Amino acid sequence: MDRDVLTQALEYADLTAYQVDAYLTLLEMGVSPAIEIGREGSVPVSQVYDVLRSLESKGYAETIEREKLYVRPCEPDSLIEDLESRGELLQDAAEEVHDRYRKPVQMDARVGVTKRVETAVENARDLISDAETVVEIAGTADQIQLLLPALREARERGVIARASVYASDGRTTIEGFDPEGALSELRVCSIPGPFLVVIDRHRTCFAPNTRSDEDYGVLVYDRILPFVFHWYYLTCLWNLYPTVYVDDSDQFTYVTLEEFVLDCYRLVADDYDLRVLLEGVDLATGAETTIDGTVTDISFLGDHRKPDRTALSDLGAYTVVSLDAGDETYTLGGWGAVFEDVEVRRISLVGVGAGGTLIPEEKPEKRGDRRDRPET
Repeated sequence: MDRDVLTQALEYADLTAYQVDAYLTLLEMGVSPAIEIGREGSVPVSQVYDVLRSLESKGYAETIEREKLYVRPCEPDSLIEDLESRGELLQDAAEEVHDRYRKPVQMDARVGVTKRVETAVENARDLISDAETVVEIAGTADQIQLLLPALREARERGVIARASVYASDGRTTIEGFDPEGALSELRVCSIPGPFLVVIDRHRTCFAPNTRSDEDYGVLVYDRILPFVFHWYYLTCLWNLYPTVYVDDSDQFTYVTLEEFVLDCYRLVADDYDLRVLLEGVDLATGAETTIDGTVTDISFLGDHRKPDRTALSDLGAYTVVSLDAGDETYTLGGWGAVFEDVEVRRISLVGVGAGGTLIPEEKPEKRGDRRDRPET
Protein backbone atom coordinates (compact mmCIF):
# COMPACT_ATOMS: atom_id res chain seq x y z
CA MET A 1 0.00 0.00 0.00
CA ASP A 2 1.50 3.35 -1.01
CA ARG A 3 1.67 6.35 1.32
CA ASP A 4 -1.29 8.16 -0.24
CA VAL A 5 -3.62 5.20 0.29
CA LEU A 6 -2.31 4.66 3.83
CA THR A 7 -2.85 8.36 4.52
CA GLN A 8 -6.44 8.07 3.40
CA ALA A 9 -6.99 5.01 5.60
CA LEU A 10 -5.57 6.73 8.70
CA GLU A 11 -7.72 9.76 8.07
CA TYR A 12 -10.68 7.36 8.27
CA ALA A 13 -9.37 6.61 11.78
CA ASP A 14 -10.01 10.26 12.78
CA LEU A 15 -6.46 11.57 12.35
CA THR A 16 -5.94 14.97 10.74
CA ALA A 17 -3.77 15.31 7.65
CA TYR A 18 -0.93 16.80 9.77
CA GLN A 19 -1.24 14.03 12.37
CA VAL A 20 -1.08 11.36 9.66
CA ASP A 21 1.97 12.96 8.03
CA ALA A 22 3.78 13.34 11.36
CA TYR A 23 2.95 9.77 12.41
CA LEU A 24 4.05 8.18 9.14
CA THR A 25 7.26 10.25 9.16
CA LEU A 26 7.90 9.13 12.74
CA LEU A 27 7.38 5.47 11.77
CA GLU A 28 9.93 5.87 8.98
CA MET A 29 12.55 7.73 11.09
CA GLY A 30 12.12 6.06 14.47
CA VAL A 31 13.21 7.95 17.60
CA SER A 32 13.95 11.48 16.41
CA PRO A 33 14.08 15.09 17.56
CA ALA A 34 10.65 16.63 17.22
CA ILE A 35 11.97 19.43 15.04
CA GLU A 36 13.31 16.87 12.52
CA ILE A 37 9.86 15.34 12.13
CA GLY A 38 8.65 18.73 10.96
CA ARG A 39 11.56 19.20 8.59
CA GLU A 40 11.25 15.73 7.00
CA GLY A 41 7.49 15.85 6.68
CA SER A 42 5.01 18.44 5.55
CA VAL A 43 3.94 19.66 9.00
CA PRO A 44 4.90 23.32 9.49
CA VAL A 45 7.74 23.59 12.04
CA SER A 46 5.68 26.07 14.03
CA GLN A 47 2.97 23.43 14.54
CA VAL A 48 4.98 20.23 14.82
CA TYR A 49 5.13 20.27 18.64
CA ASP A 50 1.37 20.64 18.95
CA VAL A 51 0.78 17.87 16.39
CA LEU A 52 3.15 15.48 18.19
CA ARG A 53 1.55 16.24 21.56
CA SER A 54 -1.85 15.43 20.04
CA LEU A 55 -0.49 12.10 18.74
CA GLU A 56 0.81 11.42 22.25
CA SER A 57 -2.64 12.07 23.73
CA LYS A 58 -4.10 9.52 21.29
CA GLY A 59 -1.50 6.93 22.29
CA TYR A 60 0.33 6.86 18.94
CA ALA A 61 3.57 8.54 20.06
CA GLU A 62 5.62 9.25 23.16
CA THR A 63 7.73 12.37 23.80
CA ILE A 64 11.08 12.23 25.58
CA GLU A 65 12.53 15.28 27.32
CA ARG A 66 16.26 15.61 26.64
CA GLU A 67 18.36 18.59 25.62
CA LYS A 68 15.87 18.60 22.79
CA LEU A 69 12.38 17.23 22.68
CA TYR A 70 12.51 13.75 21.16
CA VAL A 71 9.60 11.62 20.07
CA ARG A 72 9.19 7.92 19.35
CA PRO A 73 6.28 5.82 18.06
CA CYS A 74 4.34 3.73 20.52
CA GLU A 75 3.47 0.07 19.98
CA PRO A 76 0.77 0.21 17.31
CA ASP A 77 -1.49 -2.45 18.89
CA SER A 78 -4.25 -0.01 19.81
CA LEU A 79 -4.12 1.65 16.40
CA ILE A 80 -4.22 -1.69 14.61
CA GLU A 81 -7.15 -2.83 16.74
CA ASP A 82 -8.95 0.43 16.02
CA LEU A 83 -8.34 0.13 12.26
CA GLU A 84 -9.50 -3.49 12.23
CA SER A 85 -12.68 -2.66 14.12
CA ARG A 86 -13.36 0.25 11.80
CA GLY A 87 -12.77 -2.03 8.82
CA GLU A 88 -15.29 -4.51 10.17
CA LEU A 89 -17.71 -1.67 10.87
CA LEU A 90 -17.32 -0.30 7.35
CA GLN A 91 -17.75 -3.79 5.89
CA ASP A 92 -20.89 -4.32 7.94
CA ALA A 93 -22.14 -0.91 6.90
CA ALA A 94 -21.48 -1.69 3.24
CA GLU A 95 -23.44 -4.94 3.51
CA GLU A 96 -26.28 -3.20 5.31
CA VAL A 97 -26.46 -0.46 2.66
CA HIS A 98 -26.60 -3.17 -0.02
CA ASP A 99 -29.32 -5.05 1.85
CA ARG A 100 -31.37 -1.91 2.36
CA TYR A 101 -30.98 -1.01 -1.30
CA ARG A 102 -32.22 -4.47 -2.27
CA LYS A 103 -35.03 -4.45 0.26
CA PRO A 104 -38.37 -3.77 -1.43
CA VAL A 105 -40.48 -0.78 -0.57
CA GLN A 106 -43.36 -2.35 1.34
CA MET A 107 -46.72 -1.35 -0.05
CA ASP A 108 -48.31 -3.62 2.55
CA ALA A 109 -47.35 -6.86 4.25
CA ARG A 110 -47.88 -8.86 1.05
CA VAL A 111 -46.47 -6.78 -1.80
CA GLY A 112 -43.18 -4.92 -2.19
CA VAL A 113 -41.58 -2.97 -5.05
CA THR A 114 -37.84 -3.01 -5.76
CA LYS A 115 -35.88 -0.32 -7.57
CA ARG A 116 -34.12 -2.59 -10.06
CA VAL A 117 -34.82 -5.71 -12.09
CA GLU A 118 -31.58 -7.20 -10.76
CA THR A 119 -32.90 -6.91 -7.22
CA ALA A 120 -35.94 -8.98 -8.15
CA VAL A 121 -33.61 -11.68 -9.51
CA GLU A 122 -31.49 -11.62 -6.36
CA ASN A 123 -34.58 -11.90 -4.16
CA ALA A 124 -35.81 -14.80 -6.29
CA ARG A 125 -32.52 -16.58 -5.63
CA ASP A 126 -33.00 -16.17 -1.89
CA LEU A 127 -36.60 -17.39 -2.03
CA ILE A 128 -35.69 -20.44 -4.12
CA SER A 129 -33.37 -21.47 -1.31
CA ASP A 130 -36.49 -21.99 0.83
CA ALA A 131 -38.63 -23.70 -1.84
CA GLU A 132 -40.29 -26.95 -0.79
CA THR A 133 -42.43 -28.16 -3.71
CA VAL A 134 -42.20 -26.33 -7.04
CA VAL A 135 -40.47 -23.42 -8.73
CA GLU A 136 -41.71 -21.98 -12.04
CA ILE A 137 -39.37 -19.56 -13.82
CA ALA A 138 -39.35 -17.43 -16.95
CA GLY A 139 -36.37 -15.26 -17.80
CA THR A 140 -33.38 -14.65 -19.99
CA ALA A 141 -30.53 -17.15 -20.08
CA ASP A 142 -28.39 -14.77 -17.98
CA GLN A 143 -31.12 -14.35 -15.36
CA ILE A 144 -31.74 -18.08 -15.05
CA GLN A 145 -28.00 -18.73 -15.00
CA LEU A 146 -27.76 -16.65 -11.81
CA LEU A 147 -30.41 -18.87 -10.22
CA LEU A 148 -28.86 -22.23 -11.17
CA PRO A 149 -26.87 -22.76 -7.90
CA ALA A 150 -30.01 -22.21 -5.80
CA LEU A 151 -32.01 -24.38 -8.20
CA ARG A 152 -29.52 -27.24 -7.91
CA GLU A 153 -29.82 -27.13 -4.13
CA ALA A 154 -33.61 -27.10 -4.46
CA ARG A 155 -33.52 -30.09 -6.80
CA GLU A 156 -31.47 -31.99 -4.22
CA ARG A 157 -34.35 -31.38 -1.79
CA GLY A 158 -36.80 -32.90 -4.26
CA VAL A 159 -38.25 -29.63 -5.58
CA ILE A 160 -39.68 -29.63 -9.11
CA ALA A 161 -38.08 -26.74 -11.03
CA ARG A 162 -39.17 -25.81 -14.52
CA ALA A 163 -38.04 -22.86 -16.59
CA SER A 164 -38.98 -21.10 -19.79
CA VAL A 165 -35.97 -19.26 -21.18
CA TYR A 166 -36.27 -16.41 -23.67
CA ALA A 167 -34.32 -16.99 -26.88
CA SER A 168 -33.18 -14.04 -28.94
CA ASP A 169 -33.92 -13.71 -32.66
CA GLY A 170 -36.57 -16.41 -32.55
CA ARG A 171 -34.11 -19.23 -31.84
CA THR A 172 -35.39 -22.46 -30.30
CA THR A 173 -32.12 -23.53 -28.65
CA ILE A 174 -29.90 -21.95 -26.00
CA GLU A 175 -26.18 -22.52 -26.46
CA GLY A 176 -23.95 -22.91 -23.43
CA PHE A 177 -26.88 -23.34 -21.04
CA ASP A 178 -26.71 -26.52 -18.97
CA PRO A 179 -29.96 -27.31 -17.11
CA GLU A 180 -28.88 -30.76 -15.92
CA GLY A 181 -29.17 -31.15 -12.17
CA ALA A 182 -30.87 -27.76 -11.81
CA LEU A 183 -34.12 -28.08 -13.76
CA SER A 184 -36.82 -30.69 -14.15
CA GLU A 185 -37.84 -29.29 -17.51
CA LEU A 186 -36.71 -26.48 -19.80
CA ARG A 187 -38.67 -24.86 -22.59
CA VAL A 188 -37.61 -22.15 -25.02
CA CYS A 189 -39.84 -19.13 -25.44
CA SER A 190 -39.32 -17.36 -28.77
CA ILE A 191 -40.88 -14.05 -27.68
CA PRO A 192 -39.19 -11.90 -24.99
CA GLY A 193 -41.23 -11.62 -21.83
CA PRO A 194 -40.93 -10.57 -18.19
CA PHE A 195 -38.83 -12.10 -15.49
CA LEU A 196 -41.19 -14.24 -13.45
CA VAL A 197 -40.73 -16.74 -10.64
CA VAL A 198 -43.57 -18.47 -8.79
CA ILE A 199 -42.49 -20.47 -5.73
CA ASP A 200 -44.62 -22.94 -3.79
CA ARG A 201 -47.83 -21.19 -4.80
CA HIS A 202 -47.43 -18.30 -2.37
CA ARG A 203 -44.37 -16.28 -3.42
CA THR A 204 -43.76 -14.43 -6.69
CA CYS A 205 -40.98 -12.28 -8.13
CA PHE A 206 -41.80 -10.25 -11.23
CA ALA A 207 -39.97 -7.65 -13.35
CA PRO A 208 -40.70 -6.24 -16.83
CA ASN A 209 -38.69 -7.47 -19.79
CA THR A 210 -35.54 -5.80 -21.06
CA ARG A 211 -37.45 -3.84 -23.69
CA SER A 212 -39.50 -2.02 -21.09
CA ASP A 213 -38.84 1.64 -20.30
CA GLU A 214 -39.40 0.89 -16.61
CA ASP A 215 -36.81 -0.63 -14.27
CA TYR A 216 -38.45 -2.18 -11.20
CA GLY A 217 -39.42 -5.45 -9.61
CA VAL A 218 -42.43 -6.69 -7.68
CA LEU A 219 -42.31 -9.19 -4.82
CA VAL A 220 -45.49 -10.92 -3.70
CA TYR A 221 -45.88 -12.88 -0.45
CA ASP A 222 -49.45 -14.10 -0.67
CA ARG A 223 -51.59 -17.15 -1.43
CA ILE A 224 -54.00 -15.47 -3.85
CA LEU A 225 -52.05 -13.13 -6.15
CA PRO A 226 -49.48 -15.78 -7.23
CA PHE A 227 -52.38 -17.77 -8.71
CA VAL A 228 -52.82 -15.02 -11.34
CA PHE A 229 -49.11 -15.03 -12.16
CA HIS A 230 -49.14 -18.85 -12.34
CA TRP A 231 -51.91 -18.89 -14.94
CA TYR A 232 -50.15 -16.22 -16.97
CA TYR A 233 -47.02 -18.36 -16.83
CA LEU A 234 -48.92 -21.51 -17.77
CA THR A 235 -50.87 -20.04 -20.70
CA CYS A 236 -48.42 -17.50 -22.15
CA LEU A 237 -44.91 -18.61 -21.21
CA TRP A 238 -45.07 -22.40 -20.86
CA ASN A 239 -47.81 -24.37 -22.58
CA LEU A 240 -47.22 -22.78 -25.99
CA TYR A 241 -43.55 -23.69 -26.32
CA PRO A 242 -41.51 -26.87 -26.97
CA THR A 243 -39.56 -28.81 -24.38
CA VAL A 244 -35.80 -28.86 -25.04
CA TYR A 245 -34.77 -30.68 -21.86
CA VAL A 246 -36.51 -32.91 -19.36
CA ASP A 247 -35.14 -34.83 -16.39
CA ASP A 248 -36.21 -38.44 -16.88
CA SER A 249 -36.98 -38.82 -13.18
CA ASP A 250 -39.65 -36.11 -13.44
CA GLN A 251 -40.89 -36.86 -16.95
CA PHE A 252 -44.36 -37.88 -15.80
CA THR A 253 -44.65 -35.78 -12.68
CA TYR A 254 -47.09 -32.88 -12.93
CA VAL A 255 -47.24 -29.84 -10.67
CA THR A 256 -50.67 -28.75 -11.90
CA LEU A 257 -53.76 -30.90 -12.15
CA GLU A 258 -54.66 -29.16 -15.41
CA GLU A 259 -51.54 -30.36 -17.21
CA PHE A 260 -52.15 -33.89 -15.97
CA VAL A 261 -55.68 -33.72 -17.41
CA LEU A 262 -54.42 -32.36 -20.75
CA ASP A 263 -52.13 -35.37 -21.18
CA CYS A 264 -54.34 -38.08 -19.67
CA TYR A 265 -57.97 -37.17 -20.29
CA ARG A 266 -58.29 -39.22 -23.48
CA LEU A 267 -56.70 -42.26 -21.82
CA VAL A 268 -59.32 -42.22 -19.08
CA ALA A 269 -62.08 -41.61 -21.64
CA ASP A 270 -60.84 -44.67 -23.53
CA ASP A 271 -61.08 -46.79 -20.35
CA TYR A 272 -57.36 -47.04 -19.61
CA ASP A 273 -56.41 -47.51 -15.98
CA LEU A 274 -54.08 -44.77 -14.75
CA ARG A 275 -52.26 -45.38 -11.53
CA VAL A 276 -50.98 -42.21 -9.88
CA LEU A 277 -49.16 -41.12 -6.77
CA LEU A 278 -50.21 -37.71 -5.55
CA GLU A 279 -49.01 -35.27 -2.92
CA GLY A 280 -51.44 -32.68 -1.72
CA VAL A 281 -53.43 -31.17 1.11
CA ASP A 282 -56.47 -32.77 2.74
CA LEU A 283 -58.98 -29.91 2.64
CA ALA A 284 -60.94 -31.24 5.63
CA THR A 285 -57.95 -31.22 7.98
CA GLY A 286 -55.42 -28.95 6.26
CA ALA A 287 -52.80 -31.69 6.64
CA GLU A 288 -50.41 -32.77 3.90
CA THR A 289 -51.27 -36.17 2.43
CA THR A 290 -49.90 -38.73 -0.03
CA ILE A 291 -52.28 -41.07 -1.86
CA ASP A 292 -51.65 -43.97 -4.25
CA GLY A 293 -54.61 -44.94 -6.41
CA THR A 294 -56.24 -45.38 -9.82
CA VAL A 295 -58.00 -42.60 -11.72
CA THR A 296 -61.63 -43.48 -12.36
CA ASP A 297 -62.99 -40.28 -13.87
CA ILE A 298 -61.98 -36.83 -15.10
CA SER A 299 -64.55 -34.09 -15.53
CA PHE A 300 -64.28 -30.40 -16.35
CA LEU A 301 -66.52 -27.57 -17.36
CA GLY A 302 -65.95 -27.90 -21.11
CA ASP A 303 -66.08 -31.69 -21.55
CA HIS A 304 -69.75 -31.68 -22.63
CA ARG A 305 -68.99 -29.32 -25.52
CA LYS A 306 -65.99 -30.95 -27.22
CA PRO A 307 -65.09 -34.26 -25.59
CA ASP A 308 -62.56 -35.13 -28.31
CA ARG A 309 -60.43 -32.04 -27.82
CA THR A 310 -59.14 -30.56 -24.61
CA ALA A 311 -57.59 -27.11 -24.36
CA LEU A 312 -56.06 -25.44 -21.34
CA SER A 313 -58.82 -22.83 -21.47
CA ASP A 314 -61.36 -25.61 -20.79
CA LEU A 315 -59.71 -26.35 -17.47
CA GLY A 316 -59.56 -22.90 -15.94
CA ALA A 317 -62.91 -23.00 -14.17
CA TYR A 318 -63.71 -26.38 -12.64
CA THR A 319 -61.67 -29.56 -13.09
CA VAL A 320 -62.08 -32.66 -10.93
CA VAL A 321 -60.27 -36.00 -10.95
CA SER A 322 -61.80 -38.99 -9.13
CA LEU A 323 -59.34 -41.42 -7.55
CA ASP A 324 -59.92 -44.94 -6.25
CA ALA A 325 -57.43 -45.62 -3.44
CA GLY A 326 -58.81 -49.09 -2.68
CA ASP A 327 -60.53 -48.49 0.62
CA GLU A 328 -61.72 -44.99 -0.23
CA THR A 329 -62.52 -42.77 -3.22
CA TYR A 330 -61.26 -39.19 -3.38
CA THR A 331 -62.04 -36.17 -5.53
CA LEU A 332 -58.98 -34.17 -6.51
CA GLY A 333 -58.86 -30.46 -7.29
CA GLY A 334 -56.14 -28.13 -8.49
CA TRP A 335 -54.69 -24.95 -7.04
CA GLY A 336 -57.36 -23.24 -4.92
CA ALA A 337 -59.59 -26.31 -4.62
CA VAL A 338 -62.64 -25.71 -2.40
CA PHE A 339 -65.21 -28.46 -2.90
CA GLU A 340 -62.93 -31.47 -3.50
CA ASP A 341 -61.34 -33.76 -0.93
CA VAL A 342 -57.71 -33.01 -1.81
CA GLU A 343 -55.88 -30.06 -3.34
CA VAL A 344 -53.17 -31.57 -5.55
CA ARG A 345 -49.66 -30.15 -5.26
CA ARG A 346 -47.90 -32.84 -7.28
CA ILE A 347 -49.24 -35.85 -9.18
CA SER A 348 -47.07 -38.56 -10.77
CA LEU A 349 -48.23 -41.03 -13.37
CA VAL A 350 -46.72 -44.38 -12.33
CA GLY A 351 -48.58 -46.79 -14.61
CA VAL A 352 -50.95 -47.05 -17.59
CA GLY A 353 -52.87 -50.15 -18.62
CA ALA A 354 -56.18 -51.74 -19.59
CA GLY A 355 -58.35 -54.20 -17.73
CA GLY A 356 -56.61 -53.56 -14.45
CA THR A 357 -53.10 -54.47 -15.65
CA LEU A 358 -50.81 -51.47 -15.29
CA ILE A 359 -47.98 -51.20 -17.80
CA PRO A 360 -45.49 -48.42 -16.90
CA GLU A 361 -44.05 -48.37 -20.42
CA GLU A 362 -47.35 -47.26 -21.93
CA LYS A 363 -47.24 -43.72 -20.63
CA PRO A 364 -48.32 -40.78 -22.82
CA GLU A 365 -45.97 -38.28 -24.35
CA LYS A 366 -45.88 -35.04 -22.44
CA ARG A 367 -47.80 -32.33 -24.24
CA GLY A 368 -44.79 -30.04 -24.56
CA ASP A 369 -42.99 -32.65 -26.71
CA ARG A 370 -45.59 -32.79 -29.47
CA ARG A 371 -46.03 -29.28 -30.77
CA ASP A 372 -46.92 -30.51 -34.29
CA ARG A 373 -50.11 -32.17 -33.08
CA PRO A 374 -53.42 -30.51 -32.20
CA GLU A 375 -54.51 -30.54 -28.59
CA THR A 376 -56.44 -33.75 -27.89
